[in-house]
Amino acid sequence: MFESENPNAYEKVYIGLVERLGAMDLAPAGASLGLERRGLEYVAPLLGREYLVGPQGVRAADGGGTPFTHRIVLAWYLIHGGSGEPAQSFVPYRELPGGADFARTLSQLVDNRLATGFGHKLAQLSQAALALGGEELPTTSASDGAWRFGALPKLPLELRFYDADEEFPAEAKILYDITAPNILDLECLAVMGQILVMELERAAGVAPPA
Repeated sequence: MFESENPNAYEKVYIGLVERLGAMDLAPAGASLGLERRGLEYVAPLLGREYLVGPQGVRAADGGGTPFTHRIVLAWYLIHGGSGEPAQSFVPYRELPGGADFARTLSQLVDNRLATGFGHKLAQLSQAALALGGEELPTTSASDGAWRFGALPKLPLELRFYDADEEFPAEAKILYDITAPNILDLECLAVMGQILVMELERAAGVAPPA
């Protein structure tokens, strides 16, 4: 899990990943992931924003800043070079192979953060989800909002949100396609959940919980 209070350690991780990118032939991974090539770089759309990944590392196509979480995940995305197509069958993180050990911590960092930040703010959450390219899904009898995101090519995520009422607090669930471990390792998949939360907060103008 990437902890933002210690960014220097992760900058070192990122530097190591850039060295690996520079030593690789990225063409097979780019083709396997279905990415557009621009010169020596590959275009990786992450929640509606394009990033360029190549031998020199990861940068935003629009020239803006790129959080270290995004840079590390995108570098690993090309290094891993996953294959296959999504099954369009979605499960909680804990049901991914090997995911049970970290599921409780991830729930606190991701699902609970969403629930706390967007309780009684369903309209803001919906607008933010659509701004990130989320596809609105039919809600169940219990959920008040549901969206599917093409988080990365071949890596969809779903969000189901249950708003607070007079009896129960808000609840949020991020779901992963069952093929997700073919595309990223478990740690990066966990961070993808964090990235989705951060991007929803940014799009909605909602401050993260203290």
